[in-house]
Amino acid sequence: MGRARPAVNTNTGEYLQLELLDKDDKPFAWSSGGRHVNVSKKLASALWAKSSGYSKDDKLVYGYYLFNSPPGDEPLRESFRQIGSNLELRPNAVSKAVGNLHRGGFLLEAEKVGRVTFYKLNSRAAYDGPSLHQRRAVENAQHPVVPCPPATKEAS
Repeated sequence: MGRARPAVNTNTGEYLQLELLDKDDKPFAWSSGGRHVNVSKKLASALWAKSSGYSKDDKLVYGYYLFNSPPGDEPLRESFRQIGSNLELRPNAVSKAVGNLHRGGFLLEAEKVGRVTFYKLNSRAAYDGPSLHQRRAVENAQHPVVPCPPATKEAS
């Protein structure tokens, strides 16, 4: 896209059809698959609010899950070490953030493989897929809560 194009013929005052693309310009190609995620703006803004009780790491990890989770109800099958490497966080910080988001209901336990637990996004907060599938997925899903519930110490 180069120079500005005239919208009116200055001699006649007649409007001209605007051509947004030159003959050599190419329209934007959706080469990434064009997937979209349905996100609750109300819950997301509550999560990102200063008074939410969630830390910056919690918000960063939630964003990572939001943009990297597979479609549908599938969990994100990445270790805390992998997530931490991508976010420049220590695995312990990722673990703490996932724990906070899990207690608040933004992330749900999806499956366990040995001692490793994989988490998925709560369908009420965000869903990657058709709205019909989201409506089915939220039937039994809990509502995420803000502020972040406090951590409880386990009795040993």
